[in-house]
Amino acid sequence: MKKSCFWIIFAILSVTTFLTGCDDNTAELGENIMPGKDQISIGTQTYNVRTSSFLAGDSILAKTSKAYLGKYTDPTFGTFEADFLAQFHCVEDFQFPENGVIGDSAVSIEVRLYFTEYFGDPDNACHLSVYPLDSVLQEDINYYTDIVPTDYYDESLSPLASRPYTVNDKTIPDSISESSNYMPYISIPLPNPFGTEIIRKYYEEGGKKNFANAEAFINNVCKGMYVKCNQGDGTILYIDQAQLNIHFRYLEVSSSGVADSAVTVIAQFAGTQEVIQANRFQTDKEALKKLIADGSCTYLKTPAGIFTEIELPMEEIEQNHIVSGDTLNAVKLQFIRYNENSDASESTFKMGIPQTVLMVRKKDMYSFFEKNQVPDKQTSFIASFDEDYNTYTFNNISQLITTCIAEKNDVEDEDWNKLVLIPVTVTTDNTSNIVGVRHDLQLNSARLMGGFNDGNELQMQIIYSKFTE
Repeated sequence: MKKSCFWIIFAILSVTTFLTGCDDNTAELGENIMPGKDQISIGTQTYNVRTSSFLAGDSILAKTSKAYLGKYTDPTFGTFEADFLAQFHCVEDFQFPENGVIGDSAVSIEVRLYFTEYFGDPDNACHLSVYPLDSVLQEDINYYTDIVPTDYYDESLSPLASRPYTVNDKTIPDSISESSNYMPYISIPLPNPFGTEIIRKYYEEGGKKNFANAEAFINNVCKGMYVKCNQGDGTILYIDQAQLNIHFRYLEVSSSGVADSAVTVIAQFAGTQEVIQANRFQTDKEALKKLIADGSCTYLKTPAGIFTEIELPMEEIEQNHIVSGDTLNAVKLQFIRYNENSDASESTFKMGIPQTVLMVRKKDMYSFFEKNQVPDKQTSFIASFDEDYNTYTFNNISQLITTCIAEKNDVEDEDWNKLVLIPVTVTTDNTSNIVGVRHDLQLNSARLMGGFNDGNELQMQIIYSKFTE
Protein backbone atom coordinates (compact mmCIF):
# COMPACT_ATOMS: atom_id res chain seq x y z
CA MET A 1 0.00 0.00 0.00
CA LYS A 2 2.90 2.35 0.69
CA LYS A 3 4.13 1.65 -2.78
CA SER A 4 0.70 2.59 -4.22
CA CYS A 5 0.61 5.88 -2.29
CA PHE A 6 4.08 6.78 -3.45
CA TRP A 7 3.02 6.06 -7.05
CA ILE A 8 0.06 8.44 -6.82
CA ILE A 9 2.11 11.20 -5.21
CA PHE A 10 4.86 10.75 -7.76
CA ALA A 11 2.37 11.00 -10.64
CA ILE A 12 0.85 14.20 -9.23
CA LEU A 13 4.26 15.74 -8.65
CA SER A 14 5.32 14.75 -12.16
CA VAL A 15 2.35 16.52 -13.73
CA THR A 16 2.94 19.55 -11.47
CA THR A 17 6.62 19.64 -12.39
CA PHE A 18 5.75 19.50 -16.07
CA LEU A 19 3.43 22.48 -15.69
CA THR A 20 5.71 24.65 -13.54
CA GLY A 21 9.32 23.67 -14.13
CA CYS A 22 10.27 25.12 -17.52
CA ASP A 23 12.46 28.07 -16.40
CA ASP A 24 13.43 30.17 -13.38
CA ASN A 25 10.38 32.44 -13.60
CA THR A 26 7.44 30.07 -13.72
CA ALA A 27 5.34 31.04 -10.74
CA GLU A 28 2.39 31.99 -12.95
CA LEU A 29 3.18 29.90 -16.01
CA GLY A 30 0.05 27.73 -15.66
CA GLU A 31 -2.17 30.78 -15.61
CA ASN A 32 -0.32 32.56 -18.42
CA ILE A 33 -0.81 29.73 -20.91
CA MET A 34 -4.48 29.20 -20.09
CA PRO A 35 -7.29 31.31 -21.61
CA GLY A 36 -8.42 33.93 -19.08
CA LYS A 37 -7.97 32.60 -15.57
CA ASP A 38 -8.37 28.88 -16.41
CA GLN A 39 -6.10 26.58 -14.44
CA ILE A 40 -5.49 22.83 -14.25
CA SER A 41 -6.45 20.93 -11.13
CA ILE A 42 -5.43 17.33 -10.47
CA GLY A 43 -7.50 14.86 -8.51
CA THR A 44 -7.61 11.18 -7.61
CA GLN A 45 -10.58 8.89 -7.23
CA THR A 46 -11.02 5.20 -6.40
CA TYR A 47 -13.63 2.94 -7.98
CA ASN A 48 -14.82 -0.55 -7.13
CA VAL A 49 -14.16 -3.23 -9.74
CA ARG A 50 -16.08 -6.48 -9.74
CA THR A 51 -14.31 -9.68 -10.87
CA SER A 52 -15.36 -13.30 -11.36
CA SER A 53 -13.86 -16.57 -12.56
CA PHE A 54 -14.47 -17.37 -16.23
CA LEU A 55 -14.65 -20.96 -17.52
CA ALA A 56 -12.29 -21.31 -20.46
CA GLY A 57 -12.92 -25.06 -20.41
CA ASP A 58 -11.04 -27.12 -22.99
CA SER A 59 -11.15 -24.57 -25.79
CA ILE A 60 -8.16 -22.31 -26.32
CA LEU A 61 -6.03 -21.68 -29.38
CA ALA A 62 -2.75 -23.56 -29.00
CA LYS A 63 -0.41 -22.26 -31.68
CA THR A 64 2.71 -24.06 -30.59
CA SER A 65 5.35 -26.48 -31.78
CA LYS A 66 5.21 -28.20 -28.39
CA ALA A 67 3.00 -31.17 -27.60
CA TYR A 68 1.54 -32.25 -24.27
CA LEU A 69 0.89 -35.78 -23.10
CA GLY A 70 -0.38 -37.38 -19.92
CA LYS A 71 -2.91 -37.23 -17.12
CA TYR A 72 -2.80 -35.49 -13.76
CA THR A 73 -5.44 -35.25 -11.05
CA ASP A 74 -5.20 -32.25 -8.74
CA PRO A 75 -7.16 -32.09 -5.45
CA THR A 76 -8.43 -28.59 -6.31
CA PHE A 77 -8.80 -28.49 -10.07
CA GLY A 78 -9.63 -32.14 -10.76
CA THR A 79 -8.32 -34.25 -13.61
CA PHE A 80 -6.48 -32.81 -16.58
CA GLU A 81 -5.65 -34.92 -19.64
CA ALA A 82 -3.53 -34.04 -22.67
CA ASP A 83 -2.86 -35.82 -25.97
CA PHE A 84 -1.88 -34.57 -29.40
CA LEU A 85 -1.91 -34.93 -33.16
CA ALA A 86 1.42 -34.32 -34.90
CA GLN A 87 2.54 -33.85 -38.47
CA PHE A 88 6.12 -34.48 -39.58
CA HIS A 89 8.22 -32.11 -41.66
CA CYS A 90 10.05 -33.21 -44.81
CA VAL A 91 12.99 -31.09 -45.93
CA GLU A 92 12.74 -29.79 -49.47
CA ASP A 93 13.78 -32.28 -52.17
CA PHE A 94 14.46 -35.05 -49.68
CA GLN A 95 16.26 -38.02 -51.23
CA PHE A 96 16.73 -41.67 -50.44
CA PRO A 97 19.87 -43.27 -52.02
CA GLU A 98 19.78 -43.29 -55.81
CA ASN A 99 20.94 -46.92 -55.96
CA GLY A 100 18.11 -48.05 -53.70
CA VAL A 101 17.74 -49.47 -50.22
CA ILE A 102 18.97 -52.93 -49.28
CA GLY A 103 16.02 -55.30 -49.19
CA ASP A 104 13.76 -52.48 -50.38
CA SER A 105 12.65 -52.20 -46.76
CA ALA A 106 13.23 -50.48 -43.44
CA VAL A 107 15.50 -51.99 -40.79
CA SER A 108 13.38 -50.32 -38.08
CA ILE A 109 11.17 -47.30 -37.54
CA GLU A 110 10.33 -45.32 -34.42
CA VAL A 111 8.67 -42.17 -33.16
CA ARG A 112 10.76 -40.27 -30.62
CA LEU A 113 9.23 -37.79 -28.21
CA TYR A 114 11.93 -35.39 -26.99
CA PHE A 115 11.27 -33.39 -23.83
CA THR A 116 13.15 -31.24 -21.32
CA GLU A 117 10.29 -30.43 -18.93
CA TYR A 118 7.41 -32.24 -17.32
CA PHE A 119 4.95 -31.85 -14.46
CA GLY A 120 4.33 -34.46 -11.78
CA ASP A 121 5.96 -37.73 -10.79
CA PRO A 122 8.99 -38.72 -12.92
CA ASP A 123 8.67 -42.36 -11.80
CA ASN A 124 4.94 -42.65 -12.49
CA ALA A 125 4.17 -45.68 -14.69
CA CYS A 126 2.27 -44.63 -17.82
CA HIS A 127 1.23 -46.24 -21.08
CA LEU A 128 0.69 -44.64 -24.50
CA SER A 129 -0.65 -45.61 -27.89
CA VAL A 130 0.05 -44.25 -31.38
CA TYR A 131 -2.42 -44.15 -34.28
CA PRO A 132 -1.78 -43.06 -37.89
CA LEU A 133 -3.90 -40.16 -39.12
CA ASP A 134 -6.13 -40.75 -42.12
CA SER A 135 -7.14 -37.09 -42.58
CA VAL A 136 -4.86 -34.09 -43.04
CA LEU A 137 -4.70 -31.20 -40.57
CA GLN A 138 -5.09 -28.07 -42.70
CA GLU A 139 -2.75 -25.07 -42.42
CA ASP A 140 -5.51 -22.48 -42.83
CA ILE A 141 -7.54 -23.69 -39.83
CA ASN A 142 -7.11 -22.49 -36.25
CA TYR A 143 -7.10 -25.65 -34.15
CA TYR A 144 -8.37 -25.23 -30.61
CA THR A 145 -7.62 -27.60 -27.76
CA ASP A 146 -11.10 -29.13 -27.91
CA ILE A 147 -10.18 -30.74 -31.25
CA VAL A 148 -11.83 -34.14 -31.79
CA PRO A 149 -9.07 -36.66 -32.64
CA THR A 150 -11.52 -39.22 -34.05
CA ASP A 151 -12.15 -36.81 -36.92
CA TYR A 152 -8.59 -37.58 -38.04
CA TYR A 153 -8.01 -41.26 -37.25
CA ASP A 154 -10.00 -44.51 -37.26
CA GLU A 155 -10.61 -45.46 -33.63
CA SER A 156 -12.01 -48.85 -34.68
CA LEU A 157 -8.51 -49.97 -35.70
CA SER A 158 -5.86 -51.23 -33.32
CA PRO A 159 -3.09 -48.74 -32.52
CA LEU A 160 -0.04 -48.73 -34.73
CA ALA A 161 2.09 -49.12 -31.59
CA SER A 162 1.81 -49.06 -27.80
CA ARG A 163 4.32 -49.02 -24.97
CA PRO A 164 4.77 -48.28 -21.26
CA TYR A 165 6.93 -45.33 -20.25
CA THR A 166 8.18 -43.21 -17.37
CA VAL A 167 9.93 -39.84 -17.37
CA ASN A 168 12.96 -41.44 -15.71
CA ASP A 169 13.98 -44.05 -18.25
CA LYS A 170 16.00 -46.61 -16.30
CA THR A 171 17.12 -48.33 -19.50
CA ILE A 172 19.34 -45.39 -20.45
CA PRO A 173 22.87 -45.83 -19.02
CA ASP A 174 24.04 -43.11 -16.63
CA SER A 175 27.00 -42.42 -18.91
CA ILE A 176 24.51 -41.23 -21.54
CA SER A 177 21.71 -39.67 -19.47
CA GLU A 178 24.14 -37.61 -17.39
CA SER A 179 26.04 -36.19 -20.38
CA SER A 180 25.62 -32.47 -21.07
CA ASN A 181 24.22 -32.94 -24.58
CA TYR A 182 21.68 -35.63 -23.69
CA MET A 183 18.02 -34.75 -24.21
CA PRO A 184 15.47 -37.13 -22.66
CA TYR A 185 13.13 -38.90 -25.05
CA ILE A 186 10.63 -41.71 -25.29
CA SER A 187 11.18 -44.10 -28.18
CA ILE A 188 8.09 -45.78 -29.64
CA PRO A 189 8.99 -48.61 -32.06
CA LEU A 190 6.58 -48.88 -34.99
CA PRO A 191 6.03 -51.92 -37.22
CA ASN A 192 8.72 -52.25 -39.88
CA PRO A 193 6.16 -52.52 -42.73
CA PHE A 194 5.06 -48.96 -41.94
CA GLY A 195 8.60 -47.68 -42.61
CA THR A 196 8.98 -49.95 -45.62
CA GLU A 197 5.82 -48.47 -47.16
CA ILE A 198 7.24 -44.94 -46.82
CA ILE A 199 10.49 -46.00 -48.52
CA ARG A 200 8.71 -47.72 -51.37
CA LYS A 201 6.54 -44.67 -52.01
CA TYR A 202 9.74 -42.80 -52.81
CA TYR A 203 10.92 -45.33 -55.39
CA GLU A 204 7.62 -45.87 -57.15
CA GLU A 205 7.07 -44.09 -60.44
CA GLY A 206 6.78 -40.34 -59.80
CA GLY A 207 7.26 -40.97 -56.10
CA LYS A 208 10.05 -38.42 -55.60
CA LYS A 209 7.58 -35.56 -55.96
CA ASN A 210 5.89 -36.79 -52.78
CA PHE A 211 9.07 -35.90 -50.88
CA ALA A 212 9.58 -32.50 -52.50
CA ASN A 213 8.42 -30.61 -49.40
CA ALA A 214 6.43 -30.96 -46.19
CA GLU A 215 3.06 -30.38 -47.85
CA ALA A 216 3.62 -33.11 -50.43
CA PHE A 217 4.93 -35.52 -47.78
CA ILE A 218 1.96 -34.94 -45.45
CA ASN A 219 -0.67 -35.21 -48.18
CA ASN A 220 0.77 -38.23 -50.01
CA VAL A 221 3.05 -40.16 -47.67
CA CYS A 222 2.38 -39.71 -43.94
CA LYS A 223 -0.48 -37.56 -42.72
CA GLY A 224 0.78 -37.68 -39.13
CA MET A 225 0.21 -39.46 -35.82
CA TYR A 226 -2.18 -39.26 -32.89
CA VAL A 227 -0.51 -40.00 -29.55
CA LYS A 228 -2.61 -40.59 -26.44
CA CYS A 229 -1.90 -41.64 -22.87
CA ASN A 230 -4.28 -44.49 -22.01
CA GLN A 231 -2.92 -45.42 -18.60
CA GLY A 232 -1.24 -43.64 -15.70
CA ASP A 233 -2.23 -40.63 -13.62
CA GLY A 234 0.34 -38.25 -12.22
CA THR A 235 2.57 -36.94 -15.04
CA ILE A 236 2.26 -34.47 -17.91
CA LEU A 237 5.07 -34.40 -20.50
CA TYR A 238 5.97 -31.10 -22.20
CA ILE A 239 7.25 -32.45 -25.52
CA ASP A 240 9.64 -30.21 -27.46
CA GLN A 241 9.66 -32.31 -30.61
CA ALA A 242 8.09 -35.44 -32.06
CA GLN A 243 10.35 -37.11 -34.60
CA LEU A 244 9.78 -39.96 -37.06
CA ASN A 245 13.01 -41.94 -37.64
CA ILE A 246 13.33 -44.58 -40.37
CA HIS A 247 16.46 -46.77 -40.14
CA PHE A 248 17.54 -48.39 -43.42
CA ARG A 249 20.64 -49.84 -45.11
CA TYR A 250 22.12 -49.11 -48.50
CA LEU A 251 25.30 -49.81 -50.46
CA GLU A 252 27.79 -46.98 -50.38
CA VAL A 253 30.39 -46.55 -53.10
CA SER A 254 33.77 -47.60 -51.70
CA SER A 255 37.21 -46.32 -52.66
CA SER A 256 37.29 -48.88 -55.45
CA GLY A 257 34.38 -47.14 -57.11
CA VAL A 258 31.98 -50.01 -56.53
CA ALA A 259 28.83 -49.84 -54.42
CA ASP A 260 29.77 -52.66 -52.09
CA SER A 261 29.95 -51.12 -48.61
CA ALA A 262 26.73 -51.60 -46.59
CA VAL A 263 25.90 -48.77 -44.19
CA THR A 264 22.93 -48.10 -41.90
CA VAL A 265 21.53 -44.56 -41.78
CA ILE A 266 18.45 -42.75 -40.47
CA ALA A 267 15.90 -40.72 -42.41
CA GLN A 268 14.45 -38.15 -40.02
CA PHE A 269 11.10 -36.37 -40.30
CA ALA A 270 10.60 -34.03 -37.35
CA GLY A 271 7.70 -32.10 -35.95
CA THR A 272 8.66 -28.43 -36.38
CA GLN A 273 7.02 -25.01 -36.44
CA GLU A 274 6.46 -25.44 -40.19
CA VAL A 275 3.92 -28.21 -39.55
CA ILE A 276 0.98 -28.60 -37.17
CA GLN A 277 1.05 -29.89 -33.61
CA ALA A 278 -2.58 -29.95 -32.46
CA ASN A 279 -3.03 -30.48 -28.73
CA ARG A 280 -6.25 -31.85 -27.22
CA PHE A 281 -6.97 -30.93 -23.57
CA GLN A 282 -9.68 -32.34 -21.33
CA THR A 283 -10.43 -30.64 -18.02
CA ASP A 284 -12.63 -31.61 -15.10
CA LYS A 285 -15.48 -29.22 -15.79
CA GLU A 286 -17.45 -30.15 -12.68
CA ALA A 287 -14.48 -29.35 -10.43
CA LEU A 288 -13.86 -26.09 -12.29
CA LYS A 289 -17.53 -25.06 -12.05
CA LYS A 290 -17.38 -25.40 -8.26
CA LEU A 291 -14.42 -22.99 -8.20
CA ILE A 292 -16.17 -20.55 -10.51
CA ALA A 293 -19.17 -20.53 -8.16
CA ASP A 294 -16.93 -19.24 -5.35
CA GLY A 295 -17.57 -15.50 -5.14
CA SER A 296 -14.88 -14.84 -2.52
CA CYS A 297 -11.99 -14.90 -5.01
CA THR A 298 -11.12 -15.59 -8.64
CA TYR A 299 -8.83 -18.13 -10.27
CA LEU A 300 -6.30 -18.48 -13.03
CA LYS A 301 -5.71 -22.08 -14.14
CA THR A 302 -3.67 -23.27 -17.11
CA PRO A 303 -3.68 -24.77 -19.59
CA ALA A 304 -7.23 -23.81 -20.53
CA GLY A 305 -9.27 -24.13 -17.35
CA ILE A 306 -10.09 -20.76 -15.78
CA PHE A 307 -9.48 -17.09 -16.56
CA THR A 308 -10.50 -14.04 -14.51
CA GLU A 309 -13.21 -11.74 -15.88
CA ILE A 310 -13.20 -8.03 -14.96
CA GLU A 311 -16.18 -5.70 -15.17
CA LEU A 312 -15.13 -2.05 -15.10
CA PRO A 313 -17.52 0.69 -13.81
CA MET A 314 -17.43 2.47 -17.15
CA GLU A 315 -20.73 4.32 -16.84
CA GLU A 316 -19.79 5.69 -13.43
CA ILE A 317 -16.44 6.87 -14.76
CA GLU A 318 -18.13 8.40 -17.79
CA GLN A 319 -20.56 10.40 -15.66
CA ASN A 320 -17.92 11.54 -13.18
CA HIS A 321 -15.16 12.42 -15.62
CA ILE A 322 -15.82 12.13 -19.35
CA VAL A 323 -19.07 14.13 -19.38
CA SER A 324 -17.41 16.95 -17.44
CA GLY A 325 -14.40 16.99 -19.77
CA ASP A 326 -11.82 15.52 -17.37
CA THR A 327 -8.63 14.02 -18.73
CA LEU A 328 -7.73 10.57 -17.40
CA ASN A 329 -4.00 10.81 -16.78
CA ALA A 330 -3.46 7.38 -15.25
CA VAL A 331 -5.61 4.41 -14.24
CA LYS A 332 -4.07 1.69 -12.09
CA LEU A 333 -5.50 -1.78 -11.49
CA GLN A 334 -3.76 -4.41 -9.38
CA PHE A 335 -4.46 -8.10 -8.78
CA ILE A 336 -3.17 -9.65 -5.56
CA ARG A 337 -2.49 -13.39 -5.37
CA TYR A 338 -3.34 -15.37 -2.27
CA ASN A 339 -0.54 -17.48 -0.80
CA GLU A 340 -1.64 -21.10 -0.89
CA ASN A 341 -1.74 -23.32 2.18
CA SER A 342 1.38 -25.41 2.73
CA ASP A 343 -0.42 -28.35 4.36
CA ALA A 344 -1.09 -30.20 1.12
CA SER A 345 -0.32 -33.89 0.90
CA GLU A 346 3.30 -34.78 0.24
CA SER A 347 2.18 -36.74 -2.80
CA THR A 348 0.69 -33.61 -4.37
CA PHE A 349 2.90 -31.74 -6.83
CA LYS A 350 2.64 -28.00 -6.49
CA MET A 351 1.63 -26.11 -9.62
CA GLY A 352 3.65 -23.13 -10.72
CA ILE A 353 2.45 -19.53 -10.71
CA PRO A 354 1.53 -17.90 -14.05
CA GLN A 355 4.42 -15.50 -14.66
CA THR A 356 2.77 -13.31 -17.29
CA VAL A 357 -0.85 -12.30 -17.82
CA LEU A 358 -2.64 -10.59 -20.68
CA MET A 359 -5.50 -8.18 -20.02
CA VAL A 360 -7.67 -7.92 -23.11
CA ARG A 361 -11.25 -6.97 -23.87
CA LYS A 362 -13.56 -9.96 -23.57
CA LYS A 363 -14.83 -9.45 -27.10
CA ASP A 364 -11.22 -9.79 -28.35
CA MET A 365 -10.13 -12.78 -26.25
CA TYR A 366 -10.21 -15.17 -29.22
CA SER A 367 -9.31 -12.89 -32.14
CA PHE A 368 -6.26 -11.55 -30.28
CA PHE A 369 -4.59 -14.96 -30.54
CA GLU A 370 -6.01 -15.91 -33.94
CA LYS A 371 -4.58 -12.74 -35.47
CA ASN A 372 -1.20 -13.14 -33.71
CA GLN A 373 -1.57 -9.73 -32.08
CA VAL A 374 0.72 -8.19 -29.48
CA PRO A 375 -0.28 -5.80 -26.66
CA ASP A 376 -1.00 -2.32 -28.02
CA LYS A 377 -1.37 -0.62 -24.59
CA GLN A 378 -4.75 0.66 -25.70
CA THR A 379 -7.05 -2.36 -25.55
CA SER A 380 -4.57 -5.04 -24.51
CA PHE A 381 -1.87 -5.03 -21.84
CA ILE A 382 0.77 -7.32 -20.35
CA ALA A 383 1.79 -7.60 -16.69
CA SER A 384 4.42 -9.80 -15.03
CA PHE A 385 4.10 -11.48 -11.67
CA ASP A 386 5.86 -9.53 -8.91
CA GLU A 387 7.20 -12.08 -6.43
CA ASP A 388 8.02 -9.43 -3.82
CA TYR A 389 4.46 -8.11 -3.62
CA ASN A 390 2.61 -11.19 -4.92
CA THR A 391 0.83 -9.08 -7.53
CA TYR A 392 0.08 -8.45 -11.18
CA THR A 393 -0.06 -4.67 -11.72
CA PHE A 394 -1.37 -2.68 -14.68
CA ASN A 395 -0.11 0.84 -14.05
CA ASN A 396 -2.05 2.72 -16.71
CA ILE A 397 -5.09 1.47 -18.62
CA SER A 398 -6.57 4.91 -19.23
CA GLN A 399 -6.54 4.43 -23.02
CA LEU A 400 -8.60 1.28 -22.60
CA ILE A 401 -11.28 3.11 -20.61
CA THR A 402 -11.57 6.01 -23.06
CA THR A 403 -11.71 3.56 -25.99
CA CYS A 404 -14.48 1.50 -24.42
CA ILE A 405 -16.56 4.54 -23.49
CA ALA A 406 -16.16 5.99 -26.99
CA GLU A 407 -17.48 2.74 -28.49
CA LYS A 408 -20.37 2.29 -26.06
CA ASN A 409 -23.02 3.92 -28.22
CA ASP A 410 -21.62 2.75 -31.55
CA VAL A 411 -21.44 -1.00 -30.96
CA GLU A 412 -24.14 -3.26 -29.53
CA ASP A 413 -22.13 -5.51 -27.25
CA GLU A 414 -23.19 -6.57 -23.76
CA ASP A 415 -19.52 -7.19 -22.91
CA TRP A 416 -18.37 -3.71 -23.91
CA ASN A 417 -17.13 -2.97 -20.37
CA LYS A 418 -15.62 -6.39 -19.63
CA LEU A 419 -12.04 -7.60 -19.73
CA VAL A 420 -10.40 -11.00 -19.31
CA LEU A 421 -7.15 -11.80 -17.52
CA ILE A 422 -5.38 -14.66 -19.35
CA PRO A 423 -2.08 -16.36 -18.44
CA VAL A 424 0.30 -16.22 -21.42
CA THR A 425 3.87 -16.65 -22.50
CA VAL A 426 5.60 -13.94 -24.53
CA THR A 427 8.38 -13.90 -27.10
CA THR A 428 10.66 -10.86 -27.31
CA ASP A 429 13.24 -9.63 -29.80
CA ASN A 430 16.80 -8.49 -29.10
CA THR A 431 15.54 -5.13 -27.82
CA SER A 432 12.95 -6.69 -25.45
CA ASN A 433 10.00 -5.74 -27.64
CA ILE A 434 7.17 -8.27 -27.47
CA VAL A 435 6.80 -9.99 -30.84
CA GLY A 436 4.58 -12.93 -29.88
CA VAL A 437 1.95 -13.82 -27.28
CA ARG A 438 0.54 -17.31 -26.74
CA HIS A 439 -1.54 -19.07 -24.13
CA ASP A 440 0.37 -20.48 -21.18
CA LEU A 441 0.11 -24.25 -21.73
CA GLN A 442 1.91 -25.50 -18.64
CA LEU A 443 0.18 -26.56 -15.42
CA ASN A 444 0.01 -23.31 -13.44
CA SER A 445 -2.54 -21.69 -11.17
CA ALA A 446 -3.22 -18.66 -9.00
CA ARG A 447 -6.04 -17.65 -6.64
CA LEU A 448 -6.65 -13.91 -6.71
CA MET A 449 -8.31 -11.46 -4.38
CA GLY A 450 -11.67 -10.26 -5.66
CA GLY A 451 -14.77 -12.17 -6.60
CA PHE A 452 -18.41 -11.31 -7.18
CA ASN A 453 -19.47 -11.30 -3.52
CA ASP A 454 -20.41 -7.89 -2.14
CA GLY A 455 -17.43 -6.37 -0.36
CA ASN A 456 -14.91 -8.33 -2.42
CA GLU A 457 -14.48 -5.70 -5.12
CA LEU A 458 -11.00 -4.65 -6.23
CA GLN A 459 -9.92 -1.00 -6.06
CA MET A 460 -9.05 0.89 -9.24
CA GLN A 461 -7.23 4.21 -8.80
CA ILE A 462 -7.70 7.08 -11.26
CA ILE A 463 -5.62 10.25 -11.54
CA TYR A 464 -7.43 12.88 -13.58
CA SER A 465 -7.01 16.53 -14.47
CA LYS A 466 -9.51 19.25 -15.36
CA PHE A 467 -9.72 22.95 -16.14
CA THR A 468 -10.98 25.20 -13.38
CA GLU A 469 -11.68 28.92 -13.26
